[in-house]
Amino acid sequence: MVLKNVLLIVKDIDRSRRFYQEVLGLMVLADLGRKVLFAGGIVLEESPPWEDSLEISAVYGGNDMELYFETLDVEALRERLAASDFHVEFLVGRDEDENEVIRFYDPDRHVIEVKRAFC
Repeated sequence: MVLKNVLLIVKDIDRSRRFYQEVLGLMVLADLGRKVLFAGGIVLEESPPWEDSLEISAVYGGNDMELYFETLDVEALRERLAASDFHVEFLVGRDEDENEVIRFYDPDRHVIEVKRAFC
C-alpha cells in the first residue's frame, strides 16, 4: 500500500484553491472543478460532493491534524499571509523562535505548520 494524497474538505473550492496556490505557492496539477490536486500530494475537495457520496457531514477546525511544510524564508511567508485578503489566524506556540516556525489556519481552519528549511 502507498499513500498517494491527503484530501482536505473545503467549503469554497475557489477560495481555497486561491489560498493554496497564490499565498502558499503550491502548483496545481489538476483542476477537476470541485476537486483540485496540488504538487506534493494535497487535494482539496468541496464539501457537498464529498459529503453526499459518503453521507456524512464535514467537520472543520478539529485541530487534530496539521499540514507540515518547510521553506527557506519563514518571514517572507509570514508577510505574504499578513498581506493577503484571507485574514489569516496565526497560532502561537511556546519556546519557539518565530523566525524558525509559523503556524496558522487555512480558510477552513485546517492547521498548517511551516518551519525553516536548512538546505
